Amino acid sequence: MKNKTDYNINFSEACQVLGKSKRTVSRYIKAGKLNPEKIESKRGTLEYRFNQADLLKFKKPGRTGQTEQTRPENDIITFLKDQIKVKDETISQLIERSRETNILLKGLQNQLLLTDGKKEVREDRKDRAVKADKKGQGINGWLKRIFKGEF
Repeated sequence: MKNKTDYNINFSEACQVLGKSKRTVSRYIKAGKLNPEKIESKRGTLEYRFNQADLLKFKKPGRTGQTEQTRPENDIITFLKDQIKVKDETISQLIERSRETNILLKGLQNQLLLTDGKKEVREDRKDRAVKADKKGQGINGWLKRIFKGEF
């Protein structure tokens, strides 16, 4: 069992020993990776005191690589992987829509090529009325016949 005298390293010194920022060491404490002793200072505030053996054990080269990758980073990676899957599905749908559009356009082009040689002859009403007037038919010709050229 460790004595209180074994916990002789304060928070700032622990940060230097571990080579980590105060914020990172605070996260380690909160996550339960480090278990410092809480001691009340002369001013009445709580201070953390660390055991040097615990800090050196925590700092071992094989272990620091594992502690570097924190949970939020894993969550971000998982989130980004999910987003990539969603984007891939969206891209696949857009490619399929593009393929369908191309098929429709090809069909329309084929129809245009088939009707290109055939030109429809359309007559407007005006053109028909003018032709009918020349024959003495149609509305203008009828009115002229009623009023016998008084028009």
